[in-house]
Amino acid sequence: MKFNPSKPFTVGIELEVQLIDPETLNLKRASHLIFENLPTPLVQKEFLQSMVEFVTGVHEEPESAVSELHSAVEKVCALGEEKGFLLSASGIHPTAEPEKVKVTENERYLRLLEEFQEVLRNFLIYGLHIHVGFSDEESMMNAYNAFVKYSPLFLALSASSPFFRGKNTGILSYRSKLFEQLPRAGTPQHFKNFEEFLELYGRLKEAGVVESLKDIWWDVRPRPDFGTVELRICDSVADFKRLEGLVSLAVMVGELFAETGVNPDFHQVNLQNRWSAARHGLSGTFITERGRSVVGRELHRLVNLYGKRFGKKKEASKLLLDLITEPTQAEEQLDAVKKTGDTSAAVKVSLLNRRLC
Repeated sequence: MKFNPSKPFTVGIELEVQLIDPETLNLKRASHLIFENLPTPLVQKEFLQSMVEFVTGVHEEPESAVSELHSAVEKVCALGEEKGFLLSASGIHPTAEPEKVKVTENERYLRLLEEFQEVLRNFLIYGLHIHVGFSDEESMMNAYNAFVKYSPLFLALSASSPFFRGKNTGILSYRSKLFEQLPRAGTPQHFKNFEEFLELYGRLKEAGVVESLKDIWWDVRPRPDFGTVELRICDSVADFKRLEGLVSLAVMVGELFAETGVNPDFHQVNLQNRWSAARHGLSGTFITERGRSVVGRELHRLVNLYGKRFGKKKEASKLLLDLITEPTQAEEQLDAVKKTGDTSAAVKVSLLNRRLC
């Protein structure tokens, strides 16, 4: 597999969103209305007919990538007001029933549905994917290993899926627990080098269980075809400031560890840290070589380390430190439902129309 270099630390964003009926706040099969009336490469079809994905171009800075995304979402929101649908961004639609949701008629999606059966039929899940660019295989794999280690920080910061089928799951990112049921999803292993990754990928492809890198759904995925590492662990989020913070943090982690890499930890430690972030968010336990820490404290440490080493992205650092002290979207959903006694209040928290249109 050929590595196609990217300019270091450039970024791209993919945001999966729900299409919502304004009256019922249920999912609405409305993706065809977007593709018929507003054809653009920035909006792409997804697994469900009530779902689309926004995809930005390659950007030098997180702020410009978020700005492009914001503009594209605004245009689709405006179309929705005309055609009768809303946009919502959260890791799971809080009240939807999977058996009532229609899959997009696509050969690949139908093949996956045939293979994964009931597991995939429960996949009313929506994520935020962040690409960070690297110039060579070594720096890409160094950063990949760092993202594997620190991916729980991103999960905690983006958590937005405490409800499933109308019930409080007790887990701030239940999306992450649904997704990890697939055989090539969840927390991946560390790799010693690019060649070791290629060896694993080659064995999977030779066995016929994957056709391309798109069939690997790890929380973090090397993309040598793009010259990027793709961070896939995040829940979809509706707050563009939080989104900007997440993209900025991805660049920071990439810059911090592209040259030096990280000391690989036990896989069970990485799994435990992921669980703690999904269950408890920023207050969850984070196990380090130094002993027990907390997810929010480790995030604070990384941001300060970046500031001391590079002395830049001061506004992004301030934003991230502020976000540590603010409720996550999952916590906002829980609070709204507690106040109203109505689970649909969690949908209203996540409406993009409410935030920008």
